[in-house]
Amino acid sequence: MALPGLKQQLQHLIESMVNEGILVEQQFAQVQELKTSDNPNFVSQILNDFCDGAETSITNLNKFLGEEQVEFDKLDTSIHLLKGSSSSIGAYQMRLATVDLVKAVDEKDKERSLEALKKVTHEYLRIQYKLQTIIQLENKMYDIESKPLLHDGNCAAGPSYTKDI
Repeated sequence: MALPGLKQQLQHLIESMVNEGILVEQQFAQVQELKTSDNPNFVSQILNDFCDGAETSITNLNKFLGEEQVEFDKLDTSIHLLKGSSSSIGAYQMRLATVDLVKAVDEKDKERSLEALKKVTHEYLRIQYKLQTIIQLENKMYDIESKPLLHDGNCAAGPSYTKDI
């Protein structure tokens, strides 16, 4: 697919996420604005880091909340990482779910915490697939933009060489 088509597909995906209330356009736009020619993979890197961190935090929270005697103080780091990272990329519904989790943990209510964590997990899974699609589109655009341009009709691999006879 050509670069303009990929850009349009990306824009439509982001608009649909905004319309669904999954993504806050202004916050995500700020992430996109940090992409530079020196760091053209910035958006992909941030989204990959977000997904990796969210999965680790959700796994840790499930582990800690699965213990018979929950040490609620152990949950703070993972919750705040989820809340901060979801806020920084504009993952609106996920951020809201983490706020509910913070309240339940602050009240040291294990059952409410487990329910809130289920909602956080649901919101993460809801956005994760779409973020992976954004990453794929960003990577395809980078591949196209980083290929050398053909100026004189020669092969992209470089000038043609002929053997002198």
